[in-house]
Amino acid sequence: MEKRVSESKAIARVLAAGYMLNARAFEIINKAPADVDVDRLVDRLLERKAGTLGDGAKMITESDVTGAMPEVVNQCLEPEGGVVDEPSNLEIVSDPTLAIDPAEANNGFKALFNDRYERLSAILRNRLDAKGTIPIAEARKLPSSKKAKVAGLLSDRSNRKGNVELKLDDPTGVIRVICQDKLVEETALKVPFDGMVVAEILHGKTGQFYADSLLLPDVPGRKPVCSSHRVYALLLSDLHIGSKMFLADDFNRFLQWINGMLGDRDVVGRVKYLIVAGDLVDGVGVYPGQEFQLAETDPRKQYEMAARLLRQVPSHIQIVLSPGNHDAVRQALPQPAVSPDLAGTLYEMGNVKWVGDPAYIRLHGVLFLVYHGKSLDDVIATTPALRYDDPTAAMKLLLRSRHLSPTYGKRTALSPELRDFMVIDEVPDVLHSGHVHTYGELDYRGTLLVNSGTWQGQTDFQLNMGLEPTPSIIPVIDLSTLEVQRRNFGAAGY
Repeated sequence: MEKRVSESKAIARVLAAGYMLNARAFEIINKAPADVDVDRLVDRLLERKAGTLGDGAKMITESDVTGAMPEVVNQCLEPEGGVVDEPSNLEIVSDPTLAIDPAEANNGFKALFNDRYERLSAILRNRLDAKGTIPIAEARKLPSSKKAKVAGLLSDRSNRKGNVELKLDDPTGVIRVICQDKLVEETALKVPFDGMVVAEILHGKTGQFYADSLLLPDVPGRKPVCSSHRVYALLLSDLHIGSKMFLADDFNRFLQWINGMLGDRDVVGRVKYLIVAGDLVDGVGVYPGQEFQLAETDPRKQYEMAARLLRQVPSHIQIVLSPGNHDAVRQALPQPAVSPDLAGTLYEMGNVKWVGDPAYIRLHGVLFLVYHGKSLDDVIATTPALRYDDPTAAMKLLLRSRHLSPTYGKRTALSPELRDFMVIDEVPDVLHSGHVHTYGELDYRGTLLVNSGTWQGQTDFQLNMGLEPTPSIIPVIDLSTLEVQRRNFGAAGY
């Protein structure tokens, strides 16, 4: 009874101040849990509405209540139309966190590249057009005018008298091949450094080797696995919470939406998963001068800020978090999950699961490969025609290479592991990345490629580089069909 009196007095204060409450705003306040200070809520409401102009200035809506105290909404309301009665079904298939065990640098990198070669070779053995390859040491002994196929890692690419020359190596040796045909040259320019390639070569009369054809490991055309239930997964990345450029208003609109307050309830009620592919927070010391771009300089507090926001996601939605290069983990790939010492408030949430980068997870039977995407910088920088505003083209190249981070010695650090965790052994139904802050989606041979953009505005660095982010867009994946719907929570989009 005492609680009802408190709520009645609070509502009376709103009315006495000259404001009206719509039905949904009244319902939120009326159903507020016992631990909610409704007087404080009303104080915030009146402060926010003071000075508001326009036709709706005297009407308090559910959006006003959410903005004043958003943590109240998730506790008070279920989406209108209800939640589909289908429990989440998450399986962690592969997570590098506990398997990471770097070796001494020289031996470690030798083991890493030997493992890469062997596992990519195993993939190639399943291709009819790649069968019959011979070791490079054997190919170098070919008689003049004879042909053979070799499989090697691309260690160098250069121009020689107007032609592209490739340097390939395998455990037996090194060979240089010249690409004279224009189509072969085009393929040669797309092969990522340190990626696997099969070359059909001809031993010329002058002793030079020529490439008649090149092919990547690639993926076979396939029909993806789909769920037997119409449930949805939301894909996010690059929130950069703690940055001054974090788009808090856009994210609050998303939170209103996921709580059924902006309509669209047939979709909202079917959402069972929310996957974040790295850079949940902006981190500290990631680049020179970052401290001037931060609203919060303590990484633990950044993760606490993230927890406060993610607590507003309905508890029946399973949240999976994977790190990126801004998160508080090592930079070298693969990355372990963020430690509970730093992100304890997120570990305490019953519907949150941390994994490393990259990780395979299965949602309602659909196989996702979640990878933040740091190596996209390298493949975009070294491959003609690839651009930051078309991220799925670069993701497609990684998938065709069957490796998430092929290039060594550029912007992406690799750990000298005995096993190369970045090889794409199993073809996923969905490859989800971020990092480049631009949205994109593409179906390639039955695998859905999605880059989920960002929740950070354009930084000074991006402005200087001419990079235009596409923020606040969420891909909604129907797991029964793998069809994608987009929801744009930018000011102009919703």
